[in-house]
Amino acid sequence: MRWVSLRLSLLAVLLAWPVAACTAATASPQAATGNAKAFDAAFQKLNGPAFLDVPSATIEAEFVRLRSLLPANDPARDIHFRSVFCNSLQWKDAHRGRDYSKTAVQLAHSAGDVASEARARLCLATYIMLLDGSQQGLPEIDTAIHLLKEHQEPQLLAEALEMRGDLLSLLGEQAKAMLDFQRARTAFRRAGITQEVNPLMFSMAVAYRRMGDWDRAASYFTAAQQRARAIGDTEAEATNLLQLGFLRLETSAPDKALSAFSQAVSIAQQHADTSSVNAARTGIAEAQILLGKPDAALSTLQQARTGYLADQDNSSNDMLLLLTGRALAAKGQYAQALQRYQQALPLIQANGNERYLAQLHQAQASSEEALGQPAAALQDFKKFHALQMKLRSKMQLEQNQMMAFEDAIRRTDFENRQLRAQAEVRQQELKALERVRHWQWLAIVLALLLLALLCSMAWRQWQRSKKLQDLTLQDPLTGIANRLGIEREVVRALTSAQREHSPMSLLMLDLDRFKSINDRFGHAAGDQVLRDVTRAWQTQLRNRDPLGRVGGEEFIVVCLDADLNKALAVAERLREATQALHFDGIERGLRVSVSIGAAQVLADGESSDALIQRADRALYRAKHNGGNRIEY
Repeated sequence: MRWVSLRLSLLAVLLAWPVAACTAATASPQAATGNAKAFDAAFQKLNGPAFLDVPSATIEAEFVRLRSLLPANDPARDIHFRSVFCNSLQWKDAHRGRDYSKTAVQLAHSAGDVASEARARLCLATYIMLLDGSQQGLPEIDTAIHLLKEHQEPQLLAEALEMRGDLLSLLGEQAKAMLDFQRARTAFRRAGITQEVNPLMFSMAVAYRRMGDWDRAASYFTAAQQRARAIGDTEAEATNLLQLGFLRLETSAPDKALSAFSQAVSIAQQHADTSSVNAARTGIAEAQILLGKPDAALSTLQQARTGYLADQDNSSNDMLLLLTGRALAAKGQYAQALQRYQQALPLIQANGNERYLAQLHQAQASSEEALGQPAAALQDFKKFHALQMKLRSKMQLEQNQMMAFEDAIRRTDFENRQLRAQAEVRQQELKALERVRHWQWLAIVLALLLLALLCSMAWRQWQRSKKLQDLTLQDPLTGIANRLGIEREVVRALTSAQREHSPMSLLMLDLDRFKSINDRFGHAAGDQVLRDVTRAWQTQLRNRDPLGRVGGEEFIVVCLDADLNKALAVAERLREATQALHFDGIERGLRVSVSIGAAQVLADGESSDALIQRADRALYRAKHNGGNRIEY
């Protein structure tokens, strides 16, 4: 079933094979002659560990061979064949593929063949997602998993869990996705597959990307791309280039994203891989928008739309509409952009993708503001802000759960190694000391109890130390880094920037006339203002840009990989976000503003204190010139 989850993780589109081949396949797939024993062996191999990580062309060739071995008038093996052949790339017509899969499900269910029914349901889910949207395929996958939990098919269960994890990850549910990936890993172990399954590791890397752990994801995709290139697996190479492109978009590097997507298109076109071509063109269009090339983006989107239409894939209609709106807005055609956003809204809501929904509300607010519709713009901005806060909280929770999953994996592997070693030692001792067996067992039990006690004590001590360390580096009021914590981040970032010769900038922020708020309304009101302001700033910062409070109403932001121009753009977003806040709960009409000083690292050897002092002097100029401004 590996080809199912691979196609799902790429928002799969069926490749262009002749319709005549599909029509022939819809008939009962029986060969004139066949060999039952050879068929069973080939079927077992196709669904075994050997085919967990192979290119689609290899699987397609195995389908042809399996069909030639299928005995005539053999209903049981006919059901087996249908349960895998429904995944064939020959299904150009997705409606025919869906109907064929439904028949395979019904036949397997009537025969009581649970494994074949589960395979056919996973296949059916793929076509439903292509035709009706990603989320609509989830019930079929859930049903397949439910069937397999009571059936001794651990590898198939692992593949079904991985497929559901891929879909949940696509829909923004990274914590649930990682839980499925962990369960899939366990099921693979139960199936006797002790090595790591590369496609599962790939799925986990995609989840890392979507939850903001970009360094780890980039490391995996780059290494996987090199392996794919070394063995000539162009399908995997295109897949990794796509993921690298999306990662570069999310890390504000549209030029690098454009390069990765363009390479993916070139490779995919050489092998008629239309699914990768369409996905890469969608990414190219977004990169072109970010690079200020809306006309080129509209042309690219039209190419992608034509490709998706030819492949009968409706799963990306929402993103195509959203990107078209953004391109039109970049051309100043705000009314037309709003029309596209309104068309995209119900599709995004139907798929339940909150990441896309947040992007839509942000884009819509910008166009409404440009058209002189402040009330509508404010409503959309509020929806965007609420979704951003929700997604940020979810991302933090997911990252914590990810750490727990990884710790569980390491702990389980360590415990398994320990148990194996202990078993070997006990066996040797029992053979040598048969007469004192009773005392040997007692010694082992005591040793295990002592080990458990020591592990428990060490774990509690580690927890206490970690909690104390976190408290010493965290501001208790706002939850962000305190002076010690942010100064450590400045030193760490400066050292990295000087070592790698990359740009880095620093922002010093100070709330204007904050003392008057404390004097007029009390320190509780002032604390509330500080908390609300820091939350608003966090929505405007990249997840990897540290924010810290150095005292009172003064803050520092470290802008990684950012020259002065990029830092000034960040500062302007922070200044606007501050002005947009309302504190009617304290006093109707109460607003705050912020003064910001910016400084970029000038040369190797500059100390963190010197950099902070330059930013502080710029902040002083901003305050001296009236506040609510940025100086550098």
